Amino acid sequence: MKNKIKVFGFIAIVLIFTLSATSCSGQSGGGKSLNSAEELKKYLDSQPANGPDKPIKVSMGANGPMLPKIAEAINASGKYVSLNLTGNALTTIPEEAFYKCETLVSITIPDSVTSIGNSAFSCCIGLTSITIPDSVTSIEGYAFEDCEKLTSVTFQGTIPSDKFGSFAPNVQLLPFYGDLRDKYLAGGIGTYTTTAPVGNNSKWTKQ
Repeated sequence: MKNKIKVFGFIAIVLIFTLSATSCSGQSGGGKSLNSAEELKKYLDSQPANGPDKPIKVSMGANGPMLPKIAEAINASGKYVSLNLTGNALTTIPEEAFYKCETLVSITIPDSVTSIGNSAFSCCIGLTSITIPDSVTSIEGYAFEDCEKLTSVTFQGTIPSDKFGSFAPNVQLLPFYGDLRDKYLAGGIGTYTTTAPVGNNSKWTKQ
């Protein structure tokens, strides 16, 4: 009888570890790991309603063409999401990739990305902060236009002045509202914050 109990106990322990490994296999430090916009939509649809203070964490490897579909899946779900873009397949965040992705609360941009396109995050009204990794050397105009809650931007690398915005004769299209471009070009790497992220008169301060 004691031997049987030991055997059952051992089986139970193995089963617990197996279930634990299985449940964690789809998770990473950035949340649930998914591979496509279709998987993302199905997963978000299965989650309960949430608020911006408790976003659903999702980790995805993606290339440029996938990003608008990912944004569409997030919007369609109506769920607030914290997105971690993993891997090294992504080299650029294309023009309007996340345009009007209103329930995107935060996003982790991988070090493989070198450029952020025109209006890439324009009208992401739920975005509160962003970190620009050291690999990014170009941010085009209106990249973060009308991000009305974006109060913190961290730059980890150097962006030349002629790659910080879009330029034409007598026209300067800036990625951010206010004086952030000027403050960054003067202050360099670091975190900049503002209390009024929308409007050409927005004032930014390096922390």
